[in-house]
Amino acid sequence: MNVRAAVLSLTLLLAGCASDGAGGASAEPPIRNAPSLTPSPPPFDPQTDRTEAVEGFVPSTFAVIGDFGTGDDRQRAVARKMCAWRDKRPYDHVFTTGDNIYPDGDPGLFEERFFEPYDCLFRDDVKFHVSLGNHDIVMKSGLPQIRRKAFGIPRRNYVFREKGVRFVVADSNDLNYRWLRKQTRAEAGDHWTIVLFHHPVYSGGTHGSTPGFASTLRPLFERRGVDLVLNGHDHLYSVTRELKGIRYAVTGGGGARSYGCDNGGPPIARCIVRLHFLHVRATATRLEVTVVPARGRPIHRFRTRGRA
Repeated sequence: MNVRAAVLSLTLLLAGCASDGAGGASAEPPIRNAPSLTPSPPPFDPQTDRTEAVEGFVPSTFAVIGDFGTGDDRQRAVARKMCAWRDKRPYDHVFTTGDNIYPDGDPGLFEERFFEPYDCLFRDDVKFHVSLGNHDIVMKSGLPQIRRKAFGIPRRNYVFREKGVRFVVADSNDLNYRWLRKQTRAEAGDHWTIVLFHHPVYSGGTHGSTPGFASTLRPLFERRGVDLVLNGHDHLYSVTRELKGIRYAVTGGGGARSYGCDNGGPPIARCIVRLHFLHVRATATRLEVTVVPARGRPIHRFRTRGRA
């Protein structure tokens, strides 16, 4: 058994003995009217390529976008970059952090705001796996997306597993804490655990951190050995410093009108207002996250090794 597996086993044993508490908050927070602060782009930090084999682990890559379904030039600019980036850095799955179809999840807008912008990905059989944002549930509580196979959301809350990565995708419009508590338990073969939902645990943007989420969800994620948490809602990129092995990132720059940074406090390590998507590479030893803007070179990179 390797070090990470041993630590994971111990974490699960302790988690079974710990109390998980009561359910978390689910209401959408109000937008705070605070001044916008747009920081300078961070220095580019190239990273070495280490893919040490751990019990036959096969590296994998995927993309993440959020707050994108407008159908306008901004969304299409990000989509074009996603396609161009994939030509040299292949990925077969795209996960979303919600607000997939503005303004209300109307199925009559699916073609213009989902299928057409990402046609180059669909033609290459790239699979989407969406989470539901607050705009997606306005019409029929999000059922049109759940019922449309191309969105890759079999139910409001679901788990998708790929090459040793466990993706836990939740509906934070009405967060089911009991489900999340159960599904964040890693199983045999789960080398990494990534959690995705719309409303941010921590954000340096205008909406800010969701009330109650940090106090309720962060302890749960730490007990479960979660490695990365990805959210949307704020239309920008924001990421915390590493908090007990976990990074909390907001990726909401997929095409909707940008929001300003709002000085989210000490946990926030970086906040950047740019259209973008995330490219994530899972190796045996770390998760490598690259923030790719609609135009130009990557604007930020970070990596996490979890708690092992």
